[in-house]
Amino acid sequence: MKQVMGPMKSSMSFRAVLPLVLALGLITGCAEDQPPTIGKEAGGRVPEQEFVDYRLIETSDGVRQWVLESDRMQKFSDREDVLLVTVKMEFFEDGAYFSTLTSDSGQADLKNNDIHSWGDVVVVTEDGRRLECSELFFDNETGLITNDVFNRFTRGRDVTTGIGLEASSDLENVVIREDVVFDVADEVVDQETGP
Repeated sequence: MKQVMGPMKSSMSFRAVLPLVLALGLITGCAEDQPPTIGKEAGGRVPEQEFVDYRLIETSDGVRQWVLESDRMQKFSDREDVLLVTVKMEFFEDGAYFSTLTSDSGQADLKNNDIHSWGDVVVVTEDGRRLECSELFFDNETGLITNDVFNRFTRGRDVTTGIGLEASSDLENVVIREDVVFDVADEVVDQETGP
């Protein structure tokens, strides 16, 4: 026996299923994009090596020059350098600590130990000087940090901004190349003792 469904029954079934379909669409459509899982790069490539809590130490004649730490290091077979996730790099002079660089990401060239950091890069010295930018290159041979992006350098209450930078890693010598703006705090003068 053949049963024929009329338009009324058909539309009632559609109405019953419609809320389920919409709910499923909302659940899957509103899900946040997940970061790449450990073991895969954003493009889906799998590294040949991966280390968690990675540490690289540079010394000269047995004296610590800098220590680089990363939450995760990935080495791919077609690259000479390694990718770093969450970078922290401490700099030393004559074995004594003087500044720290932090960034969201980076890469390290393991042949010459040059470091490229990007994503919310901040360098802070022991005495409070602070450099903020989006990208920074550390040349291991010269010990200089450089970039071609916007920089904000704070020393005490004085702030210097501009494009392009060359500086020592202790931020003692800082040169900002273009569009330089100085915001120098006024010196407070005691009327009795003078400046």
